[in-house]
Amino acid sequence: MKDQYRTISKEYSQARKDDVTNFLETPSVQSVLGNIRGASAIDYACGTGHYSRLLKKLGAKYVLGVDLSPAMIEVARQEENENPLGIIYEVGDAATKAVFGSFDLATAVFLFNYAEDEQTLQRMFGSVTANLAQNGRLIAVVPSPDFINGREDTLPYGFSLKEIGEGPESLRVRMSFLGEEEFSIEFTQWSRRAYEESLARAGFVDAQWTPFAVSKEGIERYGQKFWDAILSNPKSVVLSARKKPS
Repeated sequence: MKDQYRTISKEYSQARKDDVTNFLETPSVQSVLGNIRGASAIDYACGTGHYSRLLKKLGAKYVLGVDLSPAMIEVARQEENENPLGIIYEVGDAATKAVFGSFDLATAVFLFNYAEDEQTLQRMFGSVTANLAQNGRLIAVVPSPDFINGREDTLPYGFSLKEIGEGPESLRVRMSFLGEEEFSIEFTQWSRRAYEESLARAGFVDAQWTPFAVSKEGIERYGQKFWDAILSNPKSVVLSARKKPS
């Protein structure tokens, strides 16, 4: 896969500290994770380590963060050196079937949207399967298949989305981050069918789609009305599944 973050790792890391991440995305992922104390976890598309650190703080006994981008891994390792939690970070491409171990849990926050075709999407799910123990869980965050582009209802949250291409089961989207240093990334908004069929082919069962919910802290800080636009047209959703026993 193409490394889009070679020159924007620090900017992206800063952007991922926004209100949507802190008050909407992260608490929603944590709710789906549930009790993971003592679990071993692999964090795909770990970026600068936001969810790797969350997994460790929630009680995972071993966490491995994997990302395609050496620049992202460098930032994650710097954070680990400054605030050690015992997390290991490795550069790796989730589109290959590299085996890092046998884990109880895999997280993949904004990984599968970087597959530019269904073959790559299938390989990504296959890679996750290869690193999960029997009945191991996958917790992913993906662009919502039901998101309606073009409304500009994401502007209050610091980003905009524009369709730049279309396929039979996908939309190609450019996401622009707004602020002092504007930059953009491109990704694929896959259909629900594409995800569920790829999951099944890779050996996953019990696929579930869980909408984001705003944390109590987010409502206390901004009020419910601030979140209405992104809740009525959700940009992202939690997709979870379990590895089928052989």
